Amino acid sequence: MYVRLVSACMQSISNIPLIPAIDVAEVMNVITNSLYIWLAYKGATHVFKHDHPRIFAVCFISYGIIGIGSILFHGTLKYSMQLVDECAMIYTALTMCFATFSHGRSPLKQFLVLLGCVGMGLTITLVYHYLKNPLFHQNAFALIMITLLSHSMYMMETHTREKNPAATNLMWKMVIWGICVFLAGFGVWNLDNIYCQQLRRWRREVGMPWGFVSELHAWWHLLTGIGSYILLVWGQYLRATLDGKGDEYDLDWPSLFSIPSVDKKAVKAKSQQTNGKANGKAKANGVSANGVNKKKSL
Repeated sequence: MYVRLVSACMQSISNIPLIPAIDVAEVMNVITNSLYIWLAYKGATHVFKHDHPRIFAVCFISYGIIGIGSILFHGTLKYSMQLVDECAMIYTALTMCFATFSHGRSPLKQFLVLLGCVGMGLTITLVYHYLKNPLFHQNAFALIMITLLSHSMYMMETHTREKNPAATNLMWKMVIWGICVFLAGFGVWNLDNIYCQQLRRWRREVGMPWGFVSELHAWWHLLTGIGSYILLVWGQYLRATLDGKGDEYDLDWPSLFSIPSVDKKAVKAKSQQTNGKANGKAKANGVSANGVNKKKSL
């Protein structure tokens, strides 16, 4: 029903004069990628609000470009848009590599790390464009992520365990959960590749909304989007702890199925205080208004 509603809206828009018809190739894949854009906005604005290193804003923006590229690809099924989608995955991972491997280095070494990341990104892009082999992209992305996560885990265990064992245990829980969610998405993506024809036949038989259960590529977007976001937030919390600012921040992560954030305690307290004053003022105004109304009614 949801797909029919979206299609009807698009058909209505296409009937408006001077506006060309909108033809979306894969509606559910376009819709699920909006998660990337929302989380990218949430993460980037949180960086500035809670005074995190600005490199993380770049990471979240790059993360959002993955969603935009994927929307354009699944909406048009053009190879050029596929490049935007897949190359953005490489660039986001390399941005996190720069944030990780340049930490605590001299300006010269930071510049060399930046140069290496940019060079690697350009090389992978050119080679992938030449080969047009998805396996090359997948292997390159996997190698970058394994290197990044391995180094970050090493830094977490060797540099934060003695200072803050409780925070270290929580970070281990976080990174393991983020990896599991991401790998679950990778798993359903492979199942979709293997059983694509059977799943399409089943979708046609049952229709929507139950047919969405078999949209495994859409589930790949949701799971990898959430898993990647958890790993980005883990990187923020790890950086704060490595910088000796762990006591200044709270990890707001009530449950495994919630969206985490790293909040600066001073900003959080000020926000709560402001909200408390606003609620108190509203309550006082309400009592005053009720009193006036009561007096008039008497």
